[in-house]
Amino acid sequence: MPIVFTAFLFCLQTLCSCFAGVYNEYLLKGEGAGVNIYVQNIFMYVDSVVCNAGILLFQRNLVGAFTLDSLASVFQFKVIIIMCNNAAIGIITSFFLKNLNSILKTFASALELMFTAILCWLLFGIPIYINTLLAISVVSYAVILYSQNPVVNEAKHIPEREKILNDKGTEEV
Repeated sequence: MPIVFTAFLFCLQTLCSCFAGVYNEYLLKGEGAGVNIYVQNIFMYVDSVVCNAGILLFQRNLVGAFTLDSLASVFQFKVIIIMCNNAAIGIITSFFLKNLNSILKTFASALELMFTAILCWLLFGIPIYINTLLAISVVSYAVILYSQNPVVNEAKHIPEREKILNDKGTEEV
């Protein structure tokens, strides 16, 4: 594949990722700010089920996912631990999505990958290569730079609240 086409696909993926992050933040903090976080979790998990079913249909393996052997593997101890861990990660992720800005969410994801690499090396002996060390260095440097001058998002003004406060003779702070 020519390098120009690869660079184009890389830029396209970056733009799609950035657009998705901003649009997701708009939906969660703008239009969907009044929706309970647990209802948002239900939407997120239903979306995951639909997407996974779509992938299984595309691979022509939907029936294979529900065989007796596949269902029996769900009840293994390691699988249950992984399921509980991923459920906890999903709930924590929803709180991150609801309460952090897109920059902090990106840093949280990057730090998660960094700690995963280090823990895999410590626990399982998986080697850390030079590209992983370079990525850890870049993420650490980015976190240091950001922590020196973090972005502060101001709360949106609610016109009804301002009107009520102004009618009472108090100023909006």
